[in-house]
Amino acid sequence: MKVLDDLKPKCFSLNLTPMIDIVFLLIIFFIVSSNLIQQDVSVPIDLPQAETAVPTEESESRKITINIPQSGTVLIGSQIVNQNQLREYLIQQQQIWGEKTELRIRTNKNIPFGEIEPILVLAAHCLIWNVSFSVTEKH
Repeated sequence: MKVLDDLKPKCFSLNLTPMIDIVFLLIIFFIVSSNLIQQDVSVPIDLPQAETAVPTEESESRKITINIPQSGTVLIGSQIVNQNQLREYLIQQQQIWGEKTELRIRTNKNIPFGEIEPILVLAAHCLIWNVSFSVTEKH
């Protein structure tokens, strides 16, 4: 006599391998991206003081950080760039992000404005209007 298969309990299993792969990829992504964010402010700079310092707010803007240490070299994150490389980079980021492009300048307090002005002019030529300076609050 034939035994019906429907009467036997069926065992279901869940394959967790793809989910574990995705979790590991997300962990790697967040580790790498947090490391890149820290590189923007990893250059030690003695920032100028301001009485009217306003904390930055979180936004969906693409933030580009330019560091200018005491030596006067221009750095994007921690990489040294010249004016042509900076222009190409700003144009590229503005084309990708459009109006959401934000430029943050971290400069040593002893750097004269004459060295920062070409960066501001370059940002204007690249249609980047959202520019801010990093400062420390004056007590």
